[in-house]
Amino acid sequence: MDQIDIVKSACEKLTVQVENFHVMAGFDGFVDEIIHVVDKREDSQHFNRIETIEAFSKRIASYSGLSGNIELVPMQIKLGGNGPIYANMLLAQGHKMVYMGALGEGEVHPVFRDFTDKCERVISMVEPAHTDALEFLDGKLMLGKMNKLEDVSWGKLLSFISQAELEQLLQKTRLIACNNWTMLGKLNTVLLGFASIFQNMKTKPDLFIDLADPAKRTSEDIAEVLEILTHMHTNVILSMNLNESSIIASVLGIIEDEVVKRAEKIRSRLNLAAVVIHPVDGAAVATKDESAWIKGPYTPSPKLTTGAGDNFNAGFSHAWMCNLKPSECCATGVSTSGYYVRNGYSPDKKQLLQFMKTWADTGCGDV
Repeated sequence: MDQIDIVKSACEKLTVQVENFHVMAGFDGFVDEIIHVVDKREDSQHFNRIETIEAFSKRIASYSGLSGNIELVPMQIKLGGNGPIYANMLLAQGHKMVYMGALGEGEVHPVFRDFTDKCERVISMVEPAHTDALEFLDGKLMLGKMNKLEDVSWGKLLSFISQAELEQLLQKTRLIACNNWTMLGKLNTVLLGFASIFQNMKTKPDLFIDLADPAKRTSEDIAEVLEILTHMHTNVILSMNLNESSIIASVLGIIEDEVVKRAEKIRSRLNLAAVVIHPVDGAAVATKDESAWIKGPYTPSPKLTTGAGDNFNAGFSHAWMCNLKPSECCATGVSTSGYYVRNGYSPDKKQLLQFMKTWADTGCGDV
């Protein structure tokens, strides 16, 4: 089956899909400030932006040994964090959400209120972190201020909900998503807590995890979480962007540049249900039964890139819960992120299906 047929098949299956699933997601929360960097200012209302990370790096380097001033222009303040962006897209598809994370201490931060109003239940443990997201045409620089994310832990979670009540919620949950392991220093305790519960469950939710740029964590830390993932007592889907997959492969001693083969080797080494690698131009998936590469609907002029990977993950998870083939899950993921970067928000079910249909009708070319 070629890519066009895969996209069409995914679209057809999702069109007739009527069941909505219970999802549990977490565990971060950020207030995202989307920022453009000024190159030349014309007047008080107009400026030309620095368009690429390379150009920005050269501007910074030019100040070495001197000093300099860089103007940042906030374009938008929005809900952020891997978990909330991921969960928001699944809500847009009609799924039922329990969100646990860092959305505010005492009360939910105003930027999250529209999101939390749609959730079935929200457990907010600590204040959200803050990200200055410097957007460029060829990528983004995420400047994070972590605040109290370090306090998110299994013990903290159980101070808001009893383990018995949590176990009841898990009985009806189709999938759990643990996002942003890198910035949640005690997320291993959460994973181990869930693993202890899964061990005694007959019907278990699948676990979706995105480590989220583990470059700042030590190799020992990364090896530890990978070891935990091999003993979760349930199906685990590990998702990474290209750079993250290089780090994981290095920690595992895997040398492989071809993306699909790298996914296969990581999956085999960790014995996971699925490994997904999503570069900017597409996505690879490897399971025991299928390996595939799906080219994405690339655009040279994205409206918003912060959150594109989280939308890919949510699209993939949506299709996975609906029992689509792994290649079809990838097609749904790249379609979701493709819609998001063009429009600046997550698609609802109708918008996603229309985007997939239009893309397939173009021969999976430009949309």
